[in-house]
Order: sequence, then C-alpha cells, then structure tokens
Amino acid sequence: MNHSLQRAVTSFYNLIYEAQTFATAMARIDTAEQEHYAGRIEGLNWVLDRCQQLEDMDANLSPSTLQRVLAEVKSDLEHELSVQRREKGRRADGREEALNFVADYLASLITATEIESAKTTV
Repeated sequence: MNHSLQRAVTSFYNLIYEAQTFATAMARIDTAEQEHYAGRIEGLNWVLDRCQQLEDMDANLSPSTLQRVLAEVKSDLEHELSVQRREKGRRADGREEALNFVADYLASLITATEIESAKTTV
C-alpha cells in the first residue's frame, strides 16, 4: 500500500478515536445532552471495535486486502444503521448520528482504496 493510502487509513481511525474523545468530554460538560453524547460514544466505540484491524495494519497490506476489510466494516455499519433506524431506542439518535458521521468518511476511504487497487492492477 502506498504511503498516502496508509496515511488516509490511519487518519480515518484517528478521526473516529478523536470524535469519541470529544463526545466523552462534551458529555461531562453538557449534562442536558449527556444521554445524546452517551449514544455517540456508544456508536463510535462500536466502530472502533470493528476497525481495530486498521490500527494494527501492516504497511505492506495490499490495496485489495484493505478494500476487503473496509467492505466488511461498511457492511457491518450499514446493518447497524438499519437496526438503529428500526429500533430508535434510548440512545439511538446519538448512535445513529455517530454511525452516519463515520459512514461518509468510510465511503471516501473505500473509493480511494478502489482507485489505488486499480492502479496496482494496471
């Protein structure tokens, strides 16, 4: 995998981690919205669990292998979003918001990986 793609993957993981840190801090400050931030934290924790492989990724990972890993994360994310939309439970709004936030960045990262994968096969 090239340096730019590796950096994008690392930045994606760090973005999720920083968003979780931010939500945790805001939950302590904004007690009126504490439940909402708790939902965000829960959603971001869910994503971090599924992206653990990205944190420990090898720089020699092929773009096609990365593409497979990201597709699995995306599939899990889409499933979880559909569950959240159906249930609209106690923390669903914050969770759904966090998952949607990650979904946009994940889609961009998958596109970049597809582009890089196409370059290496030519």
